[in-house]
Amino acid sequence: MPPRFSKILIPQPRSKFLRVRCPDCGNEQVVFSHASMVVRCLVCGRVLVQPTGGKAQIQGNILKVLD
Repeated sequence: MPPRFSKILIPQPRSKFLRVRCPDCGNEQVVFSHASMVVRCLVCGRVLVQPTGGKAQIQGNILKVLD
């Protein structure tokens, strides 16, 4: 009889990249959901992502979750 193999589960990451729109100027930018640094808009300089030690606080409008 062949040996029994159990299925090995590989954990999937909980973090994702997000497409975020700046509420002030409308610029769209890709940011990381678990950012460890403050992310500012490249056009107007408004803070879009504030780090919290885990999942970052998104202060812009999330348009799309990228895989």
